[in-house]
Amino acid sequence: MDTVGIVANLHGQPYRDVRRLWALFERKYGCKAIQAYSHPHVSFQAAKTRDIARLKADFSTAASQIRPFELEVNGVRHFRKEVIYLPVKRTRELQKIHKLVKRFLETHCQNLFELYAPEHWIPHVTLAMEDLTEDDFEKAWIQLKGSRVRFKQRIHQICMVKFHTDGRIRIAKRYQL
Repeated sequence: MDTVGIVANLHGQPYRDVRRLWALFERKYGCKAIQAYSHPHVSFQAAKTRDIARLKADFSTAASQIRPFELEVNGVRHFRKEVIYLPVKRTRELQKIHKLVKRFLETHCQNLFELYAPEHWIPHVTLAMEDLTEDDFEKAWIQLKGSRVRFKQRIHQICMVKFHTDGRIRIAKRYQL
């Protein structure tokens, strides 16, 4: 079975700004797990599928119901002492998209990611995860916690990504909104 996810990729200046922060984490702390997928993004949900070709085709119908939407980022936060991220404002529009993606994957896939269930989902753009030691977390958090990272971005495309056995995550299909 293949693992797939539905994401909204950043572009333009926010993309470049997050890539610069990723480079900082890699240079200062050796942290690069987030770069398994090379596009800064917001994840909606992920799951396992037996037929990715059919899933890609079927998701076109679901994606056609999504209109371009805005992501709004303000600040820097963390989950426990393992993940540093940029919080994305959880708007009604974003929640509707999340619900649509969840319903689609529930009917077409198995083993949806529990962290992305509606009651747990926190929309965000990850800066560092998994390979940040506790000491490095403390140093990075002291450096970033007062940062005024703030942007709004209109999203005109969402992507289905595939998790590969080599640990990389790549775009399987893009859907214009």
